[in-house]
Amino acid sequence: MYVPGSDHNKTQSCSNGWQYGNQFESTILTEWDLVCDNSYLGDLSTTIYMVGNTCGALLLTPISDKFGRKKLILFLLWIQGVFGVATAFSNSYTLFTVLRFFIALLNMPIALTTYVMMAEVFPASHRALPSVGINCFWGIGLIFLSMFGYFVRDWSHLQLLISVPNFLTIMYYCFLPESIPWLIATEKYSEAEQVARTAAKINRITLPDSLFCAKVTVVDTSNEAKSQEALVVEKTQTKKYTLLDLFKTPKLRRYTLILLYLWAANSLSYFGILFSTPNLHGNLFLNLGISGAVEIPALFICMWTMQVYGRRRPHIVFLLLCGVMNITTIFVPDKTDSGTDLSPLIIFLAMVGKFGITASYSVAYLYSSEIFPTVVRNHAVGLASFFENIGGIAAPLIVYAATSESMKKLPLVIFGVITLVAGILCFFLPETHQCPLPETIEEVEKLSNKTRNRRKPDGTNTNDDDGTRL
Repeated sequence: MYVPGSDHNKTQSCSNGWQYGNQFESTILTEWDLVCDNSYLGDLSTTIYMVGNTCGALLLTPISDKFGRKKLILFLLWIQGVFGVATAFSNSYTLFTVLRFFIALLNMPIALTTYVMMAEVFPASHRALPSVGINCFWGIGLIFLSMFGYFVRDWSHLQLLISVPNFLTIMYYCFLPESIPWLIATEKYSEAEQVARTAAKINRITLPDSLFCAKVTVVDTSNEAKSQEALVVEKTQTKKYTLLDLFKTPKLRRYTLILLYLWAANSLSYFGILFSTPNLHGNLFLNLGISGAVEIPALFICMWTMQVYGRRRPHIVFLLLCGVMNITTIFVPDKTDSGTDLSPLIIFLAMVGKFGITASYSVAYLYSSEIFPTVVRNHAVGLASFFENIGGIAAPLIVYAATSESMKKLPLVIFGVITLVAGILCFFLPETHQCPLPETIEEVEKLSNKTRNRRKPDGTNTNDDDGTRL
């Protein structure tokens, strides 16, 4: 406000407080007056949340290799529920932001471990459908969140409502099986046998007894072969690989750098469009619900295109679609000269962009796991997840930087340019559809794109992985 009696139009902070609209009963903005000089704190809280995602992906996700997929997923869900409930009773912005950081810290390990477990449950020949289909429930979650937000206008009550469902997963402990590949890798053979026989019983399949008492050859330090009873493959001394191995050879280095950018671009554009949705014209609840609804057909189309056209071409098309739609919004005025409201067209273009980036995001997960060789796949996906979260951290900052009315469309244009570049870079990646997963870095360097795409006359790959290999 202007300083009373000032001759030079001096301003000072408002001393009379603020009066908010009646759209909500209570929000964190109205609770702690996050306006004027403190308006950045709302987006800062979101950025800190994304930092928590990054830390969790790096620090907690590897724990599943030691304690198992099932235990980590359920334990973190319950702890996250506790933090979520505690957040609803926060009495200060600082406490609210700190608790949300810990919620996010647990979020990425839950998501990534769930995805890994999904990939381990299904054989390679049936992996694309469930690995992409599981993401439909993210879109369904956004639809429910928009509905809850519409009916529950108090932020603390809404926080409770979205936190309590975590505890419903307690019943999962009784019937959710552990990953058989993890049980075998950690030499828990009796548990692996129990899980396998339970699955066989449900599917009405009889497993041969010889499956669990196969004789295999184990190479010891004296190079003398010995016969042992175990459900394992041949063990040999293997080289230990690090993140640096992703950059030591030319072809793998090129793939790594491109995919790291793709993951960052996918995350930046996806969360950027999501965070920009409330800034678009129209009902913010409806906009959020639509942004969740468009993900479901995007994922179904993604599943179909990956089965028919492979990985690379759909990835390129989806990225270019997102980029073009987002950039187009800047050329559409809010109203025509005759006064016709064009905000529905702007929302439509943004949602088509959301459609494209959702499908691209789903392709990226499976595509990356198929490009990188087995010996460095975990390192590669972990590093990619780090860059993914870097994009998520930057998204709310870009949205906040364009808060003025004249710059509302600028974030969408920025995200559009970034995804266009990502789409162009995809041309330099190999196709991996119906190709055997590379085991070593040497395989990646030796095999040309033409060799990796070689198929039999019946359409199958010459070395197609049927998913039976452990």
